[in-house]
Amino acid sequence: VTFTNKAAREMKHRLGQLLGDTVEGMPWLGTFHAIGVKLLRRHAELVGLKSNFTILDTDDQLRLLKQLIRAFNIDEKRWPARALANQIDGWKNRAWRPDMVPGAEAGAFNNRGTELYAAYQERLRSLNACDFGDLLLHVVTIFQQNPDVLAQYRRWLRFLLVDEYQDTNVAQYLLLRLLAQEHANICCVGDDDQSIYGWRGAEVGNI
Repeated sequence: VTFTNKAAREMKHRLGQLLGDTVEGMPWLGTFHAIGVKLLRRHAELVGLKSNFTILDTDDQLRLLKQLIRAFNIDEKRWPARALANQIDGWKNRAWRPDMVPGAEAGAFNNRGTELYAAYQERLRSLNACDFGDLLLHVVTIFQQNPDVLAQYRRWLRFLLVDEYQDTNVAQYLLLRLLAQEHANICCVGDDDQSIYGWRGAEVGNI
């Protein structure tokens, strides 16, 4: 698993040199989000979605958040949708569902952040949609709340290789931890001097 499509292609190429055509039959090689989508499509109903859910792009996400901000009678100029999107994305990067956001963060977005976050997640469910952050948050939730499903993937995915580990956020760390806990066969490749994604929730301390 790695972060970008380019890195995933490089990983596949290098494995292909070692293993030959076998690499074509490795469905669990890809980016965190690509693997997240694959897992979520299999178990979407466990988080209130159908398997044919759509993934919102940034524009769709902002449009939806603007509607909610208006519905909550909040001044859009003072409290723009993009700021709310960044706040929610930050919470999802830390694997916090609306009911898990700590009190210290409750003052976010004019003291309405967590309320808007909960409404946003509800709206996404009703649209059978998710955003980019949900692709990992939902999978972590599924594994945390369904030990039988987690046990199945622990049996299947016995060896984990993580590239660019310094760029993992909390949600990615939790996903890896949940999968690796039984066999402890995990190899993390990374360089803390190359950590550049703090703005995206990367926690170099994971190393």
